[in-house]
Amino acid sequence: MSKYNSFLALFIMAAIASIIFLAFNFSNILSFIVKMEENENADPSAREIISLFFNPGFLISVFVLSITNLAYRVLGIVFVARSKTVSDGEKALWIIGFVLMGFVTAIVFLIMAKGRKFTE
Repeated sequence: MSKYNSFLALFIMAAIASIIFLAFNFSNILSFIVKMEENENADPSAREIISLFFNPGFLISVFVLSITNLAYRVLGIVFVARSKTVSDGEKALWIIGFVLMGFVTAIVFLIMAKGRKFTE
């Protein structure tokens, strides 16, 4: 598998993990609202709230999201840093972009990587 394809695979996995993470959060919030509507007078205990929001699906999606997000950012930084076609100032901008705005920078990187030979 080429370097570009490995970066693309990690980015797609991170995007899917983000969607799953958001779906779990949305589902947990809706179930919390329904539960609060059923028990109008009862205040929820801290244990109920923690068990509602930190279920296994939520924790797994957070773990996968964080690992894949970190992996494609590091891979992007390594590709840019090792590239001989990119000037030093541009390398610094790419690295700052991957650190601060990883998702947006990764999309731009995927668009530009084929033509600029970042991943030879």
